[in-house]
Amino acid sequence: MIVLTGEVLIDLIGRNTNSRSTLAYTGVLGGSALNTASILARVGAPTRFVSELGQDFLGDWAIACIAKRKIETRFIQQLPGVPTPLSVAEVDPEGNAQFSFYRAFGSTQFSPDSAVMARAKWFHFGSLSAFDPRNSPGIESLLEIAREYDVLVSFDPNLHARPNEAYWEQLRRYLPYISVFKASLDDARLLFPNAASDPKILLEHLVELGAPVTVLTLGAAGSMAAFRTRMMRVPGVRVTVVDTIGAGDAFTAGLIYGMLKQEIGSRMELLSWDGTQLPVILASSNHLAAITCTVEGASPPEQLLQAWWERYG
Repeated sequence: MIVLTGEVLIDLIGRNTNSRSTLAYTGVLGGSALNTASILARVGAPTRFVSELGQDFLGDWAIACIAKRKIETRFIQQLPGVPTPLSVAEVDPEGNAQFSFYRAFGSTQFSPDSAVMARAKWFHFGSLSAFDPRNSPGIESLLEIAREYDVLVSFDPNLHARPNEAYWEQLRRYLPYISVFKASLDDARLLFPNAASDPKILLEHLVELGAPVTVLTLGAAGSMAAFRTRMMRVPGVRVTVVDTIGAGDAFTAGLIYGMLKQEIGSRMELLSWDGTQLPVILASSNHLAAITCTVEGASPPEQLLQAWWERYG
């Protein structure tokens, strides 16, 4: 069982310009960890999601959509009197998106049921919601369970702004639990603004955070990883880009899926893994991210996803 936690968002995706007198958006289900969970479920991995929603129409719609994706939903709570969070994504002509987020959970505390970790083989978390003071204690409680049962943990910062000292304090509390740290080039530049922008140097800074496996995605240029004393780089896959929404989340799904195929069942087994298949896992993840860019939104097209699974599954 793969357990993931993060926000459930309604993504409103638009391609508007300042010259328009009205704005037009298409609403789709979103949220970084949920995008990753959706792809994992589509390729047959048992997947469970833990989160919170509003007790409103959008929350009901989101729960129904998540269930249709064959993701276990019984640990997603709907809170009365709270609107379901929204994100607004404006996509430029090159397919890159700028986001605005609208959340109103107030001071309520995220209190996940510990039973969500039953039979877990992998736990994934990340994004800015993991650094909201109302969420972090609940996430830490799940991480404690993961450590007790030696469940592998992956993390994706998925930053949209330069982090402050409070972010770094919370990140330092999370780091001892993390086995796989995956960041984008933009994430790394925001985390280390005073470092040279060379990907190799940024990867070296990420490695210093201490995760056994550290991965840096480079967009169209592919990805890099560091494991033990080795660094490797794998080129990207050329596609016609519609937008880049969800590409990093798809990469994470490929990374988790590929590493679980190695039958690495614990952090100790990860530390003793020879890592020879890591370049193949990176190539597979690059491919999955690329096909996600061929359509609008974070859901890769079924035919291309099936072809990916036949090649790498």
